[in-house]
Amino acid sequence: MCERHTPVIAPSRCATPNRVAKAPFRRKKLWELDNYFHCCVIGTCLTLSELRQLARKADIPAPPSLSDYELHVVFVNRVREPAELSRLVHKHLDRKYQRALRQIPKTPSVQDLRAYWQSATERGNVAAAFWSVITHPATPRSLLEPIYGEIHMLSHLAGASVRVDMQELNQLRIRCAQQEKDLTGAQDAARRRSLDQQRTIRQLEQRLAQAAQAERRLATAEARLAEWAKQPRVVQLESQVESLSVQRDAAETRAASAARDAAQWKRQACEAGYRADDLQRQLAASLEECHRLETTLANGLIPTPDATGDEAAFAERPPPDLVGRCVLYVGGRRGQCAHFRALVERCNGRFLHHDGGREDARAQLWDVVQHADAVLCPLDCVSHDAMHRIKRFCARHTKPLVFLPRASLAAFTRGLNTVVTGETRQ
Repeated sequence: MCERHTPVIAPSRCATPNRVAKAPFRRKKLWELDNYFHCCVIGTCLTLSELRQLARKADIPAPPSLSDYELHVVFVNRVREPAELSRLVHKHLDRKYQRALRQIPKTPSVQDLRAYWQSATERGNVAAAFWSVITHPATPRSLLEPIYGEIHMLSHLAGASVRVDMQELNQLRIRCAQQEKDLTGAQDAARRRSLDQQRTIRQLEQRLAQAAQAERRLATAEARLAEWAKQPRVVQLESQVESLSVQRDAAETRAASAARDAAQWKRQACEAGYRADDLQRQLAASLEECHRLETTLANGLIPTPDATGDEAAFAERPPPDLVGRCVLYVGGRRGQCAHFRALVERCNGRFLHHDGGREDARAQLWDVVQHADAVLCPLDCVSHDAMHRIKRFCARHTKPLVFLPRASLAAFTRGLNTVVTGETRQ
């Protein structure tokens, strides 16, 4: 209870022990009740959600940080006066318990009120009966005192019961978690047993099918033996020789087919060997050309030669002009970035690098792309996520995007030439 004192109940001024005198019927207002009833009304007849809803209607600050007890104290102190909040609470309780209010006649006897209270408490409808009885003008003080005492003790009993329920709830939660764990283990064991049973069933079905097939072959052999037993010995041998001849002819046919297949596979193997040697020579020439080109780029940082292979004329050709454009290199190896930067700066451009998210933050990738005029991305040294991000951004903002086959100086030089000539792919 909010007030720590024993209520002093004054003698009744409006009721007799048996029947109330006739007077204009008017229910007591909430603020007209004695102060020690307000705590019981707010705590028993209203829920915490209803308190917060009424606080919002009355423009009373009730932030979520306000505890339930503090909210309860605010309402108990404010409903003692005929203000806006007390009227809202009174109307809300009348609407909430209107059925219970109609069950009590306007002029009941004390025995009727006591019987109504006892019946309601036995049914568990304490809140509605409490509001109906204490606001009825015919309720005498002699009845209000035991009603207040019962509500007061119910609050103590409810608190003790809640503590016991909380202890039991914690124990039940622990048992529930353990049972869930046991159930999961049992389900896993049952699943494993089911899989073992299904595997055993499949094996037995296969063995049954094999047994049925063997039984059919045995029946056929027994039938043939029975036929041979009925024929003379010479006829049996002739039939067996004829059967063996047919089998020999079939074997010779299969052998000839296998010989033709072997010759064909041998011819294809020779052709594959020739093609492999040719491809090996082409690969060696390509590797030698790539090594020569990367060595030239590392030493002199000059553009790639043209398809004619005229290296003397190529050395005299000026480097491509990027016209101050910014080239972003996403992925690759950090050790190559110094050569790439020198090559881009020699081509009158600016160089930016982002490793695709391995060490540099992914969130910086968008900022770096916005400052770039063209993007180069090696396919063999970049994450899929960074590649998809770059592809979507360049397609959305129409920025040139060149995918390099590998992270090398030669591929980077070809990419710069592609950027200068404008032959880019999205």
